Amino acid sequence: MPEFAFGDREISTCQRLVYTSRIATASDASGGHRIRRSGEGADFLDYRRYVVGDDVRRIDWTVFARLRQPYIRILQHETVLHVNVLVDVSRSMAAGSPQSKAALACRLACALAYVALTNGDRVTLATFSDQLGHTLANLRGRAALKRIVTLLKSAPLGGTTDLPTSVDTFCERAKHRGLVIILSDFLAPGGYQEPIRRLLAKRFRVFAIQVLDQLDWGEGVRGPLRLRDSETGRTTDVLASDRYLNEYRRRLREHAERLDAFCTLRGQFYLYASTRDDYAQLVTRGLRERGLLR
Repeated sequence: MPEFAFGDREISTCQRLVYTSRIATASDASGGHRIRRSGEGADFLDYRRYVVGDDVRRIDWTVFARLRQPYIRILQHETVLHVNVLVDVSRSMAAGSPQSKAALACRLACALAYVALTNGDRVTLATFSDQLGHTLANLRGRAALKRIVTLLKSAPLGGTTDLPTSVDTFCERAKHRGLVIILSDFLAPGGYQEPIRRLLAKRFRVFAIQVLDQLDWGEGVRGPLRLRDSETGRTTDVLASDRYLNEYRRRLREHAERLDAFCTLRGQFYLYASTRDDYAQLVTRGLRERGLLR
């Protein structure tokens, strides 16, 4: 199971973030799926914190007088964004330093879920490896964050990665369109193109977060070695010379660039995250620069 922390310090990083209107307006406006707007409407739903750029005329000054913090009213007839978070917990995600790839993926998953829950959106979170695993569906409200953290901390790390099968199962179960966030190292032989195409065909928006460790880049690897695939157990003998490592790193870099281009050319989102990256910088800068949050 991933060892990670997500407490007050991590939550404070997410406090004033919201999903961009570019994401919200792409959601399904039918049924129970409502777009959040602070404006005219008959039925009151909830409050969310005021963020820079909101119309100050929509601040509820009665709440401000009581809490000394500005809040915006969310109205019942307005749609809500459905945020679906898929976290890779296959065996390859157990590697990493100073934190495992799985630990960083879980922290980012919690952050993205918290932003949605805080702003009145709905969250579905699931783990996956060779198939879609434990799932929490249609969560609402900040109190649901505890259930998400508990699920991720108890998720068993192991098995191979089968993103195509996991995405197929997710699409069969999904009741609403919205945003699908996939956190993985995206190094599985099954590939990512067909799963992402399947999600786009179902009219989801997609955000791929690729989590890698320096070991994935061959750091500290030298000389004659017997390498074992952490998921399949297959072994291969290599001579890790400078020439060999440079070629390997070139191919891995091109793989990441192709994933980025694949998403970007289709109007979707991609973020590279390293296990050495600072969590706060990833959330406040990385996700904002990629146009997901503001």
